[in-house]
Amino acid sequence: MTSEQPSLFDGDESSANELKAAAELWALTQLPGIGNARALRLSSGFASWDELVDASPAARRQVAGAEIDYVPAMPVPRVPEGVQLCGYFDDDYPDALRAIKNPPVALWVRGEIARSTPSVAVVGAREASDWAIQMAGSIAADASELGVAVVSGLAFGIDIAAHRSALTSGGRTIAVLGSGVDVPTPREHLADAERILETGGALISEVPLGSAPNPRTLVARNRIQSGLSFATIVVECGLKSGTMQTAKFAVEQGRRLCVPSPEAHDESEMNAGSRSLLDIGVGNVAAERLRSREDLHELLRSAAS
Repeated sequence: MTSEQPSLFDGDESSANELKAAAELWALTQLPGIGNARALRLSSGFASWDELVDASPAARRQVAGAEIDYVPAMPVPRVPEGVQLCGYFDDDYPDALRAIKNPPVALWVRGEIARSTPSVAVVGAREASDWAIQMAGSIAADASELGVAVVSGLAFGIDIAAHRSALTSGGRTIAVLGSGVDVPTPREHLADAERILETGGALISEVPLGSAPNPRTLVARNRIQSGLSFATIVVECGLKSGTMQTAKFAVEQGRRLCVPSPEAHDESEMNAGSRSLLDIGVGNVAAERLRSREDLHELLRSAAS
Protein backbone atom coordinates (compact mmCIF):
# COMPACT_ATOMS: atom_id res chain seq x y z
CA MET A 1 0.00 0.00 0.00
CA THR A 2 1.14 3.51 -0.70
CA SER A 3 0.90 6.23 1.94
CA GLU A 4 -1.00 8.51 -0.46
CA GLN A 5 -4.61 9.15 0.63
CA PRO A 6 -6.98 7.88 -2.09
CA SER A 7 -9.34 10.36 -3.70
CA LEU A 8 -12.96 10.07 -2.60
CA PHE A 9 -14.13 11.05 -6.06
CA ASP A 10 -11.87 8.92 -8.24
CA GLY A 11 -14.47 6.92 -10.11
CA ASP A 12 -12.90 6.74 -13.58
CA GLU A 13 -11.90 3.09 -13.28
CA SER A 14 -14.85 1.79 -11.29
CA SER A 15 -15.30 -1.19 -13.62
CA ALA A 16 -11.80 -2.44 -12.66
CA ASN A 17 -12.48 -2.13 -8.95
CA GLU A 18 -14.97 -4.57 -7.48
CA LEU A 19 -15.33 -2.48 -4.31
CA LYS A 20 -16.84 0.32 -6.38
CA ALA A 21 -19.88 -1.79 -7.28
CA ALA A 22 -23.13 -0.98 -5.47
CA ALA A 23 -23.38 -4.24 -3.54
CA GLU A 24 -19.79 -3.97 -2.31
CA LEU A 25 -20.23 -0.34 -1.28
CA TRP A 26 -23.32 -1.28 0.70
CA ALA A 27 -21.42 -4.18 2.29
CA LEU A 28 -18.65 -1.82 3.39
CA THR A 29 -21.15 0.26 5.35
CA GLN A 30 -22.15 -2.86 7.27
CA LEU A 31 -18.68 -3.05 8.84
CA PRO A 32 -18.56 -1.64 12.39
CA GLY A 33 -17.56 2.02 12.41
CA ILE A 34 -17.73 2.41 8.63
CA GLY A 35 -20.03 5.07 7.30
CA ASN A 36 -20.31 6.64 3.88
CA ALA A 37 -17.05 8.60 3.86
CA ARG A 38 -14.94 5.70 5.11
CA ALA A 39 -16.64 3.31 2.70
CA LEU A 40 -15.60 5.59 -0.18
CA ARG A 41 -12.02 5.63 1.09
CA LEU A 42 -11.93 1.86 1.33
CA SER A 43 -13.42 1.47 -2.15
CA SER A 44 -10.65 3.65 -3.58
CA GLY A 45 -7.89 2.03 -1.53
CA PHE A 46 -8.67 -1.64 -2.17
CA ALA A 47 -9.62 -3.37 -5.42
CA SER A 48 -11.75 -6.16 -3.98
CA TRP A 49 -13.31 -7.54 -0.81
CA ASP A 50 -10.67 -10.29 -0.78
CA GLU A 51 -7.91 -7.69 -0.88
CA LEU A 52 -9.55 -5.92 2.05
CA VAL A 53 -9.77 -9.20 3.98
CA ASP A 54 -6.10 -9.99 3.32
CA ALA A 55 -4.84 -6.50 4.21
CA SER A 56 -3.25 -5.89 7.58
CA PRO A 57 -5.17 -3.92 10.21
CA ALA A 58 -2.56 -1.17 9.81
CA ALA A 59 -3.20 -0.94 6.06
CA ARG A 60 -6.95 -0.81 6.61
CA ARG A 61 -6.55 1.88 9.25
CA GLN A 62 -4.33 3.94 6.96
CA VAL A 63 -7.00 4.00 4.26
CA ALA A 64 -10.19 4.15 6.32
CA GLY A 65 -8.96 6.29 9.18
CA ALA A 66 -10.51 3.81 11.59
CA GLU A 67 -9.64 0.49 13.19
CA ILE A 68 -10.88 -2.53 11.24
CA ASP A 69 -9.42 -5.52 13.02
CA TYR A 70 -11.51 -8.15 11.28
CA VAL A 71 -13.34 -8.32 7.95
CA PRO A 72 -15.86 -11.16 7.58
CA ALA A 73 -17.09 -12.71 4.37
CA MET A 74 -18.88 -10.07 2.35
CA PRO A 75 -22.56 -9.76 3.23
CA VAL A 76 -24.68 -9.97 0.09
CA PRO A 77 -27.64 -7.58 -0.04
CA ARG A 78 -31.02 -8.98 -0.95
CA VAL A 79 -32.34 -6.95 -3.89
CA PRO A 80 -35.83 -8.16 -4.80
CA GLU A 81 -37.54 -7.58 -8.11
CA GLY A 82 -38.70 -4.00 -8.47
CA VAL A 83 -35.92 -2.62 -6.26
CA GLN A 84 -32.56 -1.27 -7.40
CA LEU A 85 -29.41 -0.80 -5.34
CA CYS A 86 -27.71 2.22 -6.89
CA GLY A 87 -24.06 2.80 -6.01
CA TYR A 88 -22.06 6.01 -5.81
CA PHE A 89 -19.99 5.09 -8.89
CA ASP A 90 -22.94 3.91 -11.01
CA ASP A 91 -23.90 5.92 -14.08
CA ASP A 92 -27.45 6.46 -12.81
CA TYR A 93 -26.37 7.78 -9.40
CA PRO A 94 -27.52 11.42 -9.15
CA ASP A 95 -24.70 13.85 -9.87
CA ALA A 96 -26.20 16.34 -7.42
CA LEU A 97 -25.71 13.92 -4.52
CA ARG A 98 -22.06 13.27 -5.40
CA ALA A 99 -21.34 16.92 -4.62
CA ILE A 100 -22.74 16.98 -1.09
CA LYS A 101 -21.03 16.32 2.20
CA ASN A 102 -21.44 12.70 3.33
CA PRO A 103 -23.18 11.41 0.19
CA PRO A 104 -24.91 8.04 0.56
CA VAL A 105 -22.69 5.43 -1.07
CA ALA A 106 -25.66 3.21 -1.87
CA LEU A 107 -29.29 4.13 -2.48
CA TRP A 108 -32.22 1.76 -2.42
CA VAL A 109 -34.58 2.81 -5.20
CA ARG A 110 -38.03 1.86 -6.38
CA GLY A 111 -38.98 3.60 -9.59
CA GLU A 112 -36.75 5.85 -11.65
CA ILE A 113 -34.31 8.44 -10.31
CA ALA A 114 -34.30 10.26 -13.69
CA ARG A 115 -31.04 12.16 -13.26
CA SER A 116 -31.83 14.61 -16.06
CA THR A 117 -35.02 15.96 -14.48
CA PRO A 118 -34.50 19.13 -12.39
CA SER A 119 -36.08 19.01 -8.96
CA VAL A 120 -37.09 21.22 -6.06
CA ALA A 121 -37.68 20.10 -2.49
CA VAL A 122 -40.97 21.19 -0.94
CA VAL A 123 -40.86 20.59 2.81
CA GLY A 124 -42.37 21.74 6.08
CA ALA A 125 -44.13 20.80 9.28
CA ARG A 126 -46.29 17.73 9.79
CA GLU A 127 -48.89 19.77 11.67
CA ALA A 128 -49.39 22.52 9.14
CA SER A 129 -51.91 25.31 8.79
CA ASP A 130 -54.54 25.37 6.06
CA TRP A 131 -52.59 28.21 4.46
CA ALA A 132 -49.44 26.08 4.31
CA ILE A 133 -51.21 23.02 2.89
CA GLN A 134 -52.70 25.17 0.15
CA MET A 135 -49.35 26.86 -0.51
CA ALA A 136 -47.48 23.54 -0.74
CA GLY A 137 -50.03 22.29 -3.24
CA SER A 138 -49.79 25.45 -5.32
CA ILE A 139 -45.97 25.30 -5.41
CA ALA A 140 -45.98 21.63 -6.42
CA ALA A 141 -48.58 22.24 -9.14
CA ASP A 142 -46.57 25.10 -10.64
CA ALA A 143 -43.36 23.04 -10.49
CA SER A 144 -45.09 20.19 -12.28
CA GLU A 145 -46.39 22.48 -15.01
CA LEU A 146 -42.85 23.79 -15.60
CA GLY A 147 -41.31 20.29 -15.76
CA VAL A 148 -39.62 20.42 -12.35
CA ALA A 149 -39.89 17.31 -10.18
CA VAL A 150 -41.11 17.69 -6.60
CA VAL A 151 -39.02 16.10 -3.85
CA SER A 152 -40.40 15.55 -0.36
CA GLY A 153 -40.58 12.97 2.42
CA LEU A 154 -44.08 11.39 2.25
CA ALA A 155 -44.81 12.61 5.79
CA PHE A 156 -48.03 14.15 7.05
CA GLY A 157 -48.71 17.82 6.44
CA ILE A 158 -46.63 19.71 3.90
CA ASP A 159 -44.90 16.64 2.41
CA ILE A 160 -47.98 14.72 1.40
CA ALA A 161 -49.73 17.88 0.18
CA ALA A 162 -46.82 18.52 -2.18
CA HIS A 163 -46.70 14.92 -3.43
CA ARG A 164 -50.44 14.74 -4.04
CA SER A 165 -50.55 18.05 -5.86
CA ALA A 166 -47.69 16.99 -8.14
CA LEU A 167 -49.51 13.74 -8.91
CA THR A 168 -52.80 15.53 -9.61
CA SER A 169 -50.99 18.01 -11.86
CA GLY A 170 -49.39 15.24 -13.93
CA GLY A 171 -45.92 15.98 -12.60
CA ARG A 172 -43.14 13.78 -11.33
CA THR A 173 -42.47 13.44 -7.61
CA ILE A 174 -39.81 11.68 -5.53
CA ALA A 175 -40.26 10.56 -1.93
CA VAL A 176 -37.10 10.30 0.14
CA LEU A 177 -37.74 7.96 3.05
CA GLY A 178 -36.32 7.34 6.48
CA SER A 179 -37.60 3.78 6.22
CA GLY A 180 -36.89 1.00 3.75
CA VAL A 181 -38.36 1.59 0.29
CA ASP A 182 -40.31 -1.66 0.66
CA VAL A 183 -42.06 -0.40 3.80
CA PRO A 184 -42.90 3.27 3.09
CA THR A 185 -44.08 5.22 6.09
CA PRO A 186 -46.42 6.45 7.35
CA ARG A 187 -48.63 3.50 6.47
CA GLU A 188 -51.51 5.91 5.87
CA HIS A 189 -49.69 7.04 2.72
CA LEU A 190 -49.08 3.64 1.13
CA ALA A 191 -51.58 4.36 -1.64
CA ASP A 192 -49.75 7.62 -2.37
CA ALA A 193 -46.43 5.78 -2.56
CA GLU A 194 -47.93 3.39 -5.12
CA ARG A 195 -49.27 6.30 -7.16
CA ILE A 196 -45.81 7.88 -7.15
CA LEU A 197 -44.39 4.69 -8.65
CA GLU A 198 -47.23 4.26 -11.14
CA THR A 199 -46.70 7.77 -12.52
CA GLY A 200 -42.95 7.49 -13.09
CA GLY A 201 -41.70 8.82 -9.76
CA ALA A 202 -39.48 7.14 -7.23
CA LEU A 203 -39.09 6.08 -3.63
CA ILE A 204 -35.50 6.50 -2.39
CA SER A 205 -33.76 5.58 0.85
CA GLU A 206 -30.29 4.81 2.12
CA VAL A 207 -31.51 2.49 4.88
CA PRO A 208 -31.86 -1.26 4.26
CA LEU A 209 -35.05 -2.94 3.16
CA GLY A 210 -37.46 -3.66 5.96
CA SER A 211 -36.14 -0.86 8.16
CA ALA A 212 -38.49 1.24 10.25
CA PRO A 213 -37.76 4.97 10.51
CA ASN A 214 -36.11 6.46 13.59
CA PRO A 215 -34.98 9.98 14.51
CA ARG A 216 -31.48 9.40 13.10
CA THR A 217 -32.62 8.07 9.72
CA LEU A 218 -35.23 10.80 9.37
CA VAL A 219 -32.64 13.53 9.91
CA ALA A 220 -30.20 11.77 7.56
CA ARG A 221 -32.79 11.56 4.80
CA ASN A 222 -33.26 15.34 5.00
CA ARG A 223 -29.78 15.89 3.54
CA ILE A 224 -30.76 13.70 0.57
CA GLN A 225 -33.93 15.71 -0.05
CA SER A 226 -32.02 18.98 -0.20
CA GLY A 227 -29.04 17.40 -1.95
CA LEU A 228 -31.15 16.11 -4.82
CA SER A 229 -32.75 19.50 -5.37
CA PHE A 230 -31.81 22.74 -7.05
CA ALA A 231 -33.60 24.57 -4.23
CA THR A 232 -35.37 23.75 -0.97
CA ILE A 233 -38.63 25.56 -0.31
CA VAL A 234 -39.61 25.58 3.37
CA VAL A 235 -43.34 26.24 3.25
CA GLU A 236 -44.01 26.45 7.00
CA CYS A 237 -42.29 25.18 10.13
CA GLY A 238 -41.82 25.93 13.81
CA LEU A 239 -38.50 26.69 15.45
CA LYS A 240 -38.10 23.10 16.70
CA SER A 241 -39.29 21.43 13.52
CA GLY A 242 -37.07 18.83 11.84
CA THR A 243 -37.50 20.94 8.71
CA MET A 244 -34.96 23.35 10.17
CA GLN A 245 -32.37 20.59 9.71
CA THR A 246 -33.31 20.33 6.05
CA ALA A 247 -32.80 24.08 5.73
CA LYS A 248 -29.39 23.76 7.35
CA PHE A 249 -28.39 20.99 4.95
CA ALA A 250 -29.53 23.05 1.96
CA VAL A 251 -27.31 25.97 2.95
CA GLU A 252 -24.33 23.70 3.70
CA GLN A 253 -24.77 22.07 0.29
CA GLY A 254 -24.82 25.40 -1.52
CA ARG A 255 -28.47 25.00 -2.57
CA ARG A 256 -30.95 27.85 -2.69
CA LEU A 257 -33.16 28.08 0.38
CA CYS A 258 -36.51 29.78 -0.08
CA VAL A 259 -39.53 30.61 2.05
CA PRO A 260 -42.92 31.62 0.61
CA SER A 261 -44.02 34.10 3.23
CA PRO A 262 -46.67 36.68 2.40
CA GLU A 263 -46.72 39.42 5.00
CA ALA A 264 -50.14 38.32 6.31
CA HIS A 265 -48.74 34.99 7.47
CA ASP A 266 -45.51 36.24 9.01
CA GLU A 267 -46.76 36.50 12.59
CA SER A 268 -48.11 32.96 12.90
CA GLU A 269 -46.37 30.88 15.59
CA MET A 270 -46.67 27.88 13.29
CA ASN A 271 -44.37 29.79 10.94
CA ALA A 272 -41.77 30.87 13.54
CA GLY A 273 -39.08 28.63 12.07
CA SER A 274 -39.63 29.92 8.56
CA ARG A 275 -39.57 33.48 9.87
CA SER A 276 -36.25 32.75 11.57
CA LEU A 277 -34.83 31.46 8.28
CA LEU A 278 -35.75 34.77 6.67
CA ASP A 279 -34.59 37.04 9.49
CA ILE A 280 -31.57 35.19 10.87
CA GLY A 281 -30.86 32.50 8.33
CA VAL A 282 -28.50 29.57 8.64
CA GLY A 283 -24.79 30.20 9.03
CA ASN A 284 -25.28 33.88 8.14
CA VAL A 285 -27.17 32.91 4.98
CA ALA A 286 -30.77 34.13 5.02
CA ALA A 287 -33.47 32.36 3.07
CA GLU A 288 -34.86 34.02 -0.04
CA ARG A 289 -38.40 35.32 0.43
CA LEU A 290 -40.85 34.27 -2.28
CA ARG A 291 -43.34 37.13 -2.15
CA SER A 292 -45.35 36.23 -5.22
CA ARG A 293 -46.08 33.58 -7.78
CA GLU A 294 -43.76 35.44 -10.15
CA ASP A 295 -40.91 34.95 -7.67
CA LEU A 296 -41.71 31.23 -7.54
CA HIS A 297 -41.80 30.92 -11.32
CA GLU A 298 -38.46 32.69 -11.63
CA LEU A 299 -36.98 30.15 -9.18
CA LEU A 300 -38.53 27.20 -11.02
CA ARG A 301 -37.36 28.47 -14.40
CA SER A 302 -33.85 28.71 -12.98
CA ALA A 303 -34.09 25.07 -11.89
CA ALA A 304 -35.28 23.99 -15.32
CA SER A 305 -32.66 25.95 -17.26
